[in-house]
Amino acid sequence: MKTIKAKVLGLIVVCAVISTALCGWMSLSEATKISDSNADEIMAMQCSDSSQKIDTMLERVAQSVDTLAEIAVQSLTDFKQFQTSDAYVKEYTEAMRPIALEFANNTQGALTYYIRFNPEFTSPTSGIFASRNSSDEKFEQLTPTDFSIYDPDDLAYVGWYYIPVQNGKATWMDPYLNANINVYMISYVVPIYVDGVSVGIVGMDVDFGKIEEIAGATTVFETGTAGIVNSANQVMYHGNIAFGTALGEVNGGELSGLATALDDDSKVLTGISYRYEGQKKIAYYQKLVNGMKLVLAAPESEIKAQAGRMLRAILIAEGVAIIFAALVGFFLSNGITKPIRQVTEIVRRNAGLDLRKDEQIDKLAKAKDETGAMARAVMEMDEKLREMVAQLEKTGSIVQRNAEQLKDASNMVSEMCSDNSATTEELAAAMEEASATSEDINRNIGTVNENAKEIMTLSENGESDAGKILERAKNLSTTTQKAVERTRTMYEQVRKESETAIVKAKAVEKINELTQTILQISSQTNLLALNASIEAARAGEAGKGFAVVAEEIGHLASQTQETVKNIEDIISEVYAAVNGMKSCLNDSTEFLEKTVLTDYGEFDEVSVQYAADAQNFESSMKEITREVRSLGDAIGDIAEAIDGISKMTGESAQGISLIAEKTTEIVQKMSDETEMVEENRENAGKLAEIVGKFTVE
Repeated sequence: MKTIKAKVLGLIVVCAVISTALCGWMSLSEATKISDSNADEIMAMQCSDSSQKIDTMLERVAQSVDTLAEIAVQSLTDFKQFQTSDAYVKEYTEAMRPIALEFANNTQGALTYYIRFNPEFTSPTSGIFASRNSSDEKFEQLTPTDFSIYDPDDLAYVGWYYIPVQNGKATWMDPYLNANINVYMISYVVPIYVDGVSVGIVGMDVDFGKIEEIAGATTVFETGTAGIVNSANQVMYHGNIAFGTALGEVNGGELSGLATALDDDSKVLTGISYRYEGQKKIAYYQKLVNGMKLVLAAPESEIKAQAGRMLRAILIAEGVAIIFAALVGFFLSNGITKPIRQVTEIVRRNAGLDLRKDEQIDKLAKAKDETGAMARAVMEMDEKLREMVAQLEKTGSIVQRNAEQLKDASNMVSEMCSDNSATTEELAAAMEEASATSEDINRNIGTVNENAKEIMTLSENGESDAGKILERAKNLSTTTQKAVERTRTMYEQVRKESETAIVKAKAVEKINELTQTILQISSQTNLLALNASIEAARAGEAGKGFAVVAEEIGHLASQTQETVKNIEDIISEVYAAVNGMKSCLNDSTEFLEKTVLTDYGEFDEVSVQYAADAQNFESSMKEITREVRSLGDAIGDIAEAIDGISKMTGESAQGISLIAEKTTEIVQKMSDETEMVEENRENAGKLAEIVGKFTVE
């Protein structure tokens, strides 16, 4: 098992490791964030500063050209004459020549300047064109480009003129190589108009090398450099990529992701991660006023180098902190465990029953920490143990003395209990015989009581049955009377309905009379139809229609006669049924009157007599029940008295037997107590022996 010292030391070291690791991780995380943030700020600031320098240069060029264009428009006082007169154009050109030269000389990096007029109403070589090889030389006036030898769509040669005119606004042209002087140049061209009609252009070519110098001087970290691409993401300047190369085509499309990111305006001055020639890099870009983009890139390893230096410093600090924590833990754990070891030694002596006072425990008890509390507790335990030893010694003496006295008293009680036990055994035998006799009498009385209860039950059942018979007799009488009443009512109703039915049956005779009348009418109708047919025959052709009607009437009369005959047959059947019903109703009323009513009268008399007999039977059964109940009560009282005697005798015998048993037990207990007294004396001797083992003085 590890010691407390080892545990405390281990705990301090572990806590130190965890806390330093946590603090280191948090510090590294924050340091990394700060480092990344600083790197972002450095690259964004450097990219922005260089872009600002380039923009300042380009804005000065634009300002010069824009001002020159305004002067050119203001100096053109007669535009109509300018469109028609070559002399006026020449005069205007000579007036603008010194002004244009002055602006070009005051524009940084300007290598050419030109004012060209619309070839639609001026000569193809009209205008001003001057050039020089470097900023240190003077401008040389040259013959302007002849528009007549180029098609307007040939933008490779005359795009510098037609593109700004088509755009209708000032336009920055992409950098190009001037083969005559072997210098890369960038052009700014402003179209000029009068009353919406194109007059021409004013432009200036600037040495692109001045912009390249600014981009080339832009560095960051150890190897970070800047480059320039145009709006189509073609390389305009880079230390390792050729001019005009599409960014997405470099190294088989390795920079296509960077090209896509450069088209996203939300990525301006934000870190863009990409890989180039197997190395991971971070790029920042800023748009220039001419639409190009300055791209600043650096290897990610150089950007993260600052975070690596911070990591090494943090790890060294953590190692020092852990070593210091281990030293502090060693001395702290030693200071904690030393008092504990001393207290443990004192407790070990106590375990050896050595309760003598120790001066060391007094010193430890004066401490205000947990070890002091432990030492004070040990001191208190020693005091109590010494008190317990003294008490045990005193108690042993008392136990020894009491044991001697108890032994004498036990011998005396044992003799008295032996005499008492013999007497109680004789008394218990006599009471048991009396209890047995009482139990025999009680069993006989119980048999008689059971028989009486059976008689009582039978008489009560008879009384109950008599009541039910009486109730059924009364119900029978009531039912019979109701049946008689219903039969009389039914008889009267049947008799009345029979008379009514017989009266209604006479309507059949009236129907017979009506059928005879209908038969006579149909005979007359048939005769009339015959006469009508004869008259129609006499009328000839004019009576044909009437003959048809007469014939139909004759048919109708014949059908009526047949229908009446059918009705007579049905009436004969109905009349026969009515006569049968009349005979049946007479028989039914006679049966109800002479048979049913008479039988119900006799049955009513029988039910009344049955009810009277049931009432007499019920009275007899009630009297028998009362007598049997009185007998049962008397037998019950006798049985209860004998049972009480039997219980008392049994309880007495049981009590005496119990006394005898208890007396015997007392004798046995006294014998056991004698043994216990002897054992107690031996234990008192052992207590004295135990007390002797403690070292108190």
